Amino acid sequence: MSISETIKRRRATPPRFLKEEDISKETIMQLLESANWAPNHKKTEPWRFKIYIGDTKQKLAEDIHRFLMDKAKTEKIVVPNKVDKLKTNLEHVPVVMIVLMQRDEAQRLPEWEEIAAVSMAVQNMWLAATEMGLGAFWATPQFMSLLENMLGVEPGQKALGFFYLGKLAMEYPSPGRGAIESKVEWH
Repeated sequence: MSISETIKRRRATPPRFLKEEDISKETIMQLLESANWAPNHKKTEPWRFKIYIGDTKQKLAEDIHRFLMDKAKTEKIVVPNKVDKLKTNLEHVPVVMIVLMQRDEAQRLPEWEEIAAVSMAVQNMWLAATEMGLGAFWATPQFMSLLENMLGVEPGQKALGFFYLGKLAMEYPSPGRGAIESKVEWH
């Protein structure tokens, strides 16, 4: 399959359409290796990932749920039904990755470039997962920054969301795209 075909086949597959079946560590490492080849200026390689599988994933789901339900009492951005949905998603998928951006200590680049590089790393991983017949979903809840301390996010890092990974339970249809001609201005 060509890279163009893989790009068009890539889907944001909601966790409910992923099987609870385990993914091997070897497969996860192949995906992370693909992520590691993302382009970035100054060779900062700002992508970092925390991987949760099995019992550690279950504990993560419970800890986050408890923490956020407590925060819901004082933080307007924490909505209890969204917290419940997050817990269900974390418990359902076989692999949860916390996507992190490690800021260049010298701050030689604007932060947005480091975030863009992490995004490209995630896209590389997502495309590799698509080629392997796996589904994935990058969730970026509004309350992600509230979780940074409990997730062990280090100084200079920023949590950019959860990347869910699993085998497809069913094909998820393409939402399609509008015509490229409506998004281009020739000069």
